[in-house]
Amino acid sequence: MDNIGNEGKIGYSSSVEFGPSDILYMLKDLPDACCIFKVLTDPFGTVKDMLFLFANEKYGQMVGKTSAELIGSTFYKTVSNRDEDWIRYSYQAAILRQSFIMRTYNSQFDKWFEFWAVPVYQKGFCAFIIHDVTAAKKNEEDSALTYNTNKLIIDCATAVSSAEFGKGIKRALKIIGQAIEADRVEVIEVQDKQIVESYVWLSSARTSELPTKKEFDKYDIVSIWESQLKEKNIVVINDTATLLDTQESFYHKVLAGKISRYIVVRLKDKQDVIGYLIADNHSNELSINVADVLESAAIFFAAEMRNRALTNEMMYMGSHDSLTGLGNRYALNQTLLILSEMSTSVGVCYSDINGLKVYNDEKGHATGDELIKETAKIFASVFKKKFSYRIGGDEFIAIVPEVDEDIFSAMVEKLKQKIKKISISIGAVWSDDSKQINSLIKNADEAMYVSKAEYYKTHERRHNT
Repeated sequence: MDNIGNEGKIGYSSSVEFGPSDILYMLKDLPDACCIFKVLTDPFGTVKDMLFLFANEKYGQMVGKTSAELIGSTFYKTVSNRDEDWIRYSYQAAILRQSFIMRTYNSQFDKWFEFWAVPVYQKGFCAFIIHDVTAAKKNEEDSALTYNTNKLIIDCATAVSSAEFGKGIKRALKIIGQAIEADRVEVIEVQDKQIVESYVWLSSARTSELPTKKEFDKYDIVSIWESQLKEKNIVVINDTATLLDTQESFYHKVLAGKISRYIVVRLKDKQDVIGYLIADNHSNELSINVADVLESAAIFFAAEMRNRALTNEMMYMGSHDSLTGLGNRYALNQTLLILSEMSTSVGVCYSDINGLKVYNDEKGHATGDELIKETAKIFASVFKKKFSYRIGGDEFIAIVPEVDEDIFSAMVEKLKQKIKKISISIGAVWSDDSKQINSLIKNADEAMYVSKAEYYKTHERRHNT
């Protein structure tokens, strides 16, 4: 077969020949399943069957026959778990002399196979080589799953941060909803287990009406979700009929015929539950890890809600008095700017607590603060909190727009009645033109000082009432 030259190299002889038995012996130990056919045709050249000329043990194991049972027999006679496409592929390889590679899933073995149909010997003969690619297919699917999942998560994060709060969330919900082919995806914001806000995306392709917030409220949906979540942050209900044992009424009245599956994810700010992300009737036939997407999206949504809350808190602190919760001087100036540029009726009530300094000196600032808070509470109850401001240590002002004179006068009288236990001086004016708001405040301030002067005619300035 070969000669060893002087240099120690192996040389190949051109005269060496291999017989058919030698070639078949080599194919016998091929690591993949292999068989060789002679195609059997009718007088018109149509392939009707295939005759086994060779089959190795690995092919025999695939079809449940020994090599001896296969060789000399036909494909249709011996193979029960056959692929009908093999006839077509054998025609291409044996008659048309064209190679063909195909990947297919075999449900009997739960495996993916790649098989090659190749022409051999002469016209009318072909070989099939079958390679198990299940592991490779799984790696491809895992790679696609990972890529699609990560891309969707990134798209969602980008959408949340690319627009103002509500619009960003709705944009992300749309991206998620369309990608997972859901009927509805929504973020529900809660406080003390009560729904306070919701952001919803609805598919235009949904085939049935979905449960409404009113239906969910009736069955205390938050408590139901919490009972399902328990210690986890996500729960996947793939068949809502499984809830019959624990929430029979809820299933029949709310879910049946409307929601067949859903996923719920908690939205958390540290240890506090601030909301939920819910997907209804999502598809299970996707190259996407839906649970991973929703868990990641929940983090983005929760962070956005937390940032919005912090922003609102900072804005509130910047425009409200920390002791009383009433608007501060900054908020008052913003209101005055608006009113000075429009013409509407407005009432102004200026007031000052009498003798607060002496009260603080004699009873302590903590007690004085309680007096301020009580005054603010009464002030807000009469004029509404949004129209009330604390602009100094003991000074309060109410700016009530779009109010009739008699109604405003009644408010001022009501304040005087409710404030009897606390001594305050009051100055109030009304006008049908808010453009003069600064002059109105000055007039109210002067009227308040007239009232204070009357008070000090009967009270020493060193003492409280």
